[in-house]
Parts: sequence; structure tokens; C-alpha cells
Amino acid sequence: MIRRPPRSTPSNSSAASDVYKRQEEYKTELRIHPLLTWFWAAISTARAEYKPYIVPEGLLKELFTPRVHYFSNPSEFAPSDPLYNQLRINDAVCFPNLWQWTKMAVCRITGDTEESVLLKDIKINQFYDAFRCAQQFFQIHHNNTPNDAFFPTINMNFLRPSAASVLHPHFQSLILPLAPPLLALILQESKNYYETNHQDFFNAYAEHERNGPRWIGEVGHNEDRIFWISPWAPLAGSDEVLFISNSFSAFPLPDQVWRNIAEGLHKIFVGYHEMGIYSINLVIFSDVYNSTNEYFRIFGMIWSRPLKNLDISDRGFAELGYKMTLTFRSPEMVAADLRKYW
Repeated sequence: MIRRPPRSTPSNSSAASDVYKRQEEYKTELRIHPLLTWFWAAISTARAEYKPYIVPEGLLKELFTPRVHYFSNPSEFAPSDPLYNQLRINDAVCFPNLWQWTKMAVCRITGDTEESVLLKDIKINQFYDAFRCAQQFFQIHHNNTPNDAFFPTINMNFLRPSAASVLHPHFQSLILPLAPPLLALILQESKNYYETNHQDFFNAYAEHERNGPRWIGEVGHNEDRIFWISPWAPLAGSDEVLFISNSFSAFPLPDQVWRNIAEGLHKIFVGYHEMGIYSINLVIFSDVYNSTNEYFRIFGMIWSRPLKNLDISDRGFAELGYKMTLTFRSPEMVAADLRKYW
């Protein structure tokens, strides 16, 4: 549910009444800032009441949280979506995320027994299959609601030696009704750049950086190329890597482009390992699904976690890569708790 700020400020009683009346009607609100209209926050009060997926007691052989086990045998224990059930391409399996704050799916990358692995040990084909699995998820949603525009993103939170709150490395594929705040700004500014300079910023930036001190390399040929750069001004975090599509502005992507991204990721993660970086976040941004334009190019960012060599959680892709807020208590709830001290 998308909520814009009210044109006039309601009284405390009417505002509180509105909030509590609506709580049963939605799980997540996307609230747009009254001044910074490109910025929005996700208010997901239902997520605060999340209860872990319960696995039969006989499967709890290790001291892990119960919900890790549904990755090991997803066909039996993972949830299914009424629209697509589960999607599988070799080791990759795509199924609904248990902790949803928008329409989203988990895409497991590695095989049933490949739980606690390092990034450098994930195979190119495994990344490639998981990307294609995620794209199937987006395409099924598009086919089911062809008139609904959405922004698809592919994301990853990875903690060594696990993959976040579950052990298997996995992508999180999101379907968003609004562009994430950072993407919204970049779409706006890249359009302005194109109208002023008559070329797209992304290819101009790649050519400016080519063979310079921040240039890493490229994978692929002609329109399928992916450029890999350490950006002049990192947007998300330390050790940041930016990768840019030469030609495409939105998903779906041809299989060869996904393979080129998978090959580049593998090279980056092998290099990160040698640098002592074992934990990362990743985001890949697209314009509206199945759209095209001349001024924007699909791009992704990878950066190291603040505690890059420890198995400890911090902030994820949404807060850092999207520049958005994800909160489990509504502002009205916070104010109600604190108002009693006035």
C-alpha cells in the first residue's frame, strides 16, 4: 500500500484512529516523504510479529535457527506461491520469502548440501541459474498482471560463512511499485544528463573510467558487455564495485548478459577473498520491467559489510543500497509510546 502525506495535518485523535483502523488492511505501507518526494519508507508492522518457520523436531540436528533448514529441502519444507509454486533451474530454487515487506522471492543459489560456503566457491553456473530463476519470477508476475508497472531488483545479503539468517547463499528478488529512492534519483538525473549531453551517462562514465586507476575490466562483447569499475564516489559502502550494462535499461535480460554478470561476480568474489572480504551486500537495479529508454542502463553495486570477516549481522541492501528506511513499528506507534512522557 502506497501512502502519500496528508495535505493537512489531522488531529492526534483522528490520526491515531486512522492508523489503528487501517492496521488490519495492510501488511506494509510505502510512505512518501512530504518534501523529498523521491524518498519513501517501508512501514512493515506485521514483520515485527514474524514467527520462524517451524521444522519438525527430528531435523534440528544443529544449533541453527529453525528456518535455515527449509533451504536444504525446499520442495518439502519451503513455502509455495499460488501463482508459480516453486521455480527450479538445476541447483537454483525460487520460492516466497517468509519475511516479506513487498512482493519478493528467495532464490537459493547453491545445492542442497552446499550450506556454509565462501563467496569465492560459488560457481559461475550457479549464479547464472539463480539469475535466470529470479527473472522467471519477474516474468510470471508480469504475465499475470501485464498492466501493472513495477521495478524489479535482485539483491544479496551475505555473511561469512552463512548467507544471512539462513545458511545457503541466496538472492532476494523484489517487485516494487515505486523506484527505490536512490534509483528514482538516478533515473531523474540520468534523464537530465541525456537531454543536456545527448548521450547516456552510464556509457559516458564507463568510457571516461576505461583503463584508468578505477577501471577493473569488462565481460562480454558488443551489446552484451558488462563494465566493472571501482566508483569515483561510492554510494553504498566500503570496497564498492559498480557494474553497468552496455545496452539494456530494464529486465528481462538475454541469457548471455546474465552469464556475463555471473562471470564478473565470480571474479570479484575471488578477488574479495584475497583482500580478506568475506561478507557483502549486493543490489542490481532495473527500470520498469519490460521497458526501454535511451538514458538509463541496468547497474549493480557490491560492497563489503562493516564487519567484513565476522558472522555478525548489520544493515542490509535496502537501507544501504536503496537509501530507504525499513521499519517494523509505525511512527504513530512510536509517538504513542513516547507521548506519555510529555
